[in-house]
Amino acid sequence: TSKHYQGRMWRMLTRKMKDSGIEWIGEIPEDWDVVQVKHLFEIGRGRVISKEELKFDSQTGYPVYSSQTKNDGVLGFIGTYDFDQPQLTWTTDGANAGTVFLRKGKYNCTNVCGTLKLKSDIQDKISLDYVYHALYVGAPYYKRKDTNGYKIMNNEMAVIKISLPSIEEQHQIVSYLDEQTTRIDKLIEDKTKVIEELEDYKKSLIYEYVTGKKEM
Repeated sequence: TSKHYQGRMWRMLTRKMKDSGIEWIGEIPEDWDVVQVKHLFEIGRGRVISKEELKFDSQTGYPVYSSQTKNDGVLGFIGTYDFDQPQLTWTTDGANAGTVFLRKGKYNCTNVCGTLKLKSDIQDKISLDYVYHALYVGAPYYKRKDTNGYKIMNNEMAVIKISLPSIEEQHQIVSYLDEQTTRIDKLIEDKTKVIEELEDYKKSLIYEYVTGKKEM
């Protein structure tokens, strides 16, 4: 509602801020904390999964997530799964190193896919969805150049810092961002569809004239 929006804007304008000590974050609200990833997560990696094992499809197998970012990072499907809990994964190698995903359900990860499982003793204090949003924008700042592109290894992910509000505010932020990003994703999807239709029209137009099916 408009009153709720006005109230939120007033709190933002009057809220006391402090320096986070982190260049990419800048100032944060005075009552927020700054934490390192290693204090929130058990940090792991996937395993080597060969292409020969990818004999299943989405109906019969479980997804294998890799370093790629297209198609939600799905490399293919196998008949077993290594993970059966919500956690974050990130791309460790290549041009898209530092790309973070929120994973749920039953799935697998390759050895170039890092894993972040919330520590059991803080699960009631941390929203995995909130940390996903924070690392989604923050992690790419920490990727380093490598001979094959970029990297963020486990020890490098461990020391990345994010800003952390109270659990109540984490939930509020997640609720708002989920609503807004869903709307934005729909706009992107619609625009992509229009672009694809225009590309097809362009090709068909060129085809008709270069094959003599239409005259000037």
